[in-house]
Amino acid sequence: MGDFFMENRYFSGSRRKILIIIAVVACVYLAMKYISPIASPFILAFLIAGCLNPLIQKLHKKLKIKQPLLAAIILILICGLGIVLLWLLGSLLFCKGGEMAGQVSFYQQELCRFLGDCCDHMEQRFGIDGMAVETFILEQLTILAQNIEINVLPAVMNKSMDYVKNAAGFLGFLAVSVIAVLLIVKDYEKLITGIKENEDLKGIWEVVKKVAAYIKTFLKAQLIILCIISTVCAVTLGIMGMKGGVVYGLITGFMDMLPFIGTGIMLLPLAFIRLVGGNYWQAIICLCLYAVCAFIREFLEPKLIGNKVGIWPVGILFAVFAGIKLFGIWGIIKGPIGLVIICETCRYLFKSKEEETMVY
Repeated sequence: MGDFFMENRYFSGSRRKILIIIAVVACVYLAMKYISPIASPFILAFLIAGCLNPLIQKLHKKLKIKQPLLAAIILILICGLGIVLLWLLGSLLFCKGGEMAGQVSFYQQELCRFLGDCCDHMEQRFGIDGMAVETFILEQLTILAQNIEINVLPAVMNKSMDYVKNAAGFLGFLAVSVIAVLLIVKDYEKLITGIKENEDLKGIWEVVKKVAAYIKTFLKAQLIILCIISTVCAVTLGIMGMKGGVVYGLITGFMDMLPFIGTGIMLLPLAFIRLVGGNYWQAIICLCLYAVCAFIREFLEPKLIGNKVGIWPVGILFAVFAGIKLFGIWGIIKGPIGLVIICETCRYLFKSKEEETMVY
């Protein structure tokens, strides 16, 4: 692709570079759109095998156990640890959710009291008929609840099969990835040596190394942000005297890692409950904490990721936004990875041409 533009005399200077960039962007987009859904489990398996290879090699030399068996044992331990952590988190959510569900009647009474006080205040302050306003709001809330029961819940239930299919597809993805890891580990060193020694694959290897470095940096950044947000939320909610505040804070930090869910799924309901219960300062603190957590992520994520992969932080932010628009929820991952591939491919092509020019 690059050679065609480099050798054609009609494409010179900046025009040639622009055409190369356009061609690379088009190829990356097509690959992300149509090839990545098929190749992603094997790409993930190759990355996992690369991360596990140093440990597997050391254990293989000491224990004389076959490498695929060592990989299987390590993967089982990692999966077991992940299942335990998810089970603990699910148990916490279930317990706290049960506590909240058991207090629904109390929250309803407090909401009615809060609404009545607000309407009385409006009637005294502005001369508005408070009873009429309160009746209107309660009627609208009742209509909203009925619409949810009639329209939203059946729609969610009708899509239950889609959820089951998606869950089955995800489990199949994990199964294929695990099997691929076991197969790749056995010949990982040979694969890497063959790629490095093949001149035709030199450019691909350079890009792969940069993408692997980006993924490593991304995961490290998410862990750092998770720890910071969890600590901030746990300390803040604990200090303000909220019952179970530390647990809520830790769960909030974990939720912040999930796309489109974030800290709002915990902090906004907590703020509403405190507001209805008359704890106005605690409600304000929860809202301020939500804003602080959003600022922490938006400030740290581009800096922790962008600065270490040689891309401007605003470029990473743009890649996430563009990825979501082009590929949906998975664009959060595909967007930045696609940007890294585009940048590194263009750098390699331009660098290769400059080196050829210097030789001649």
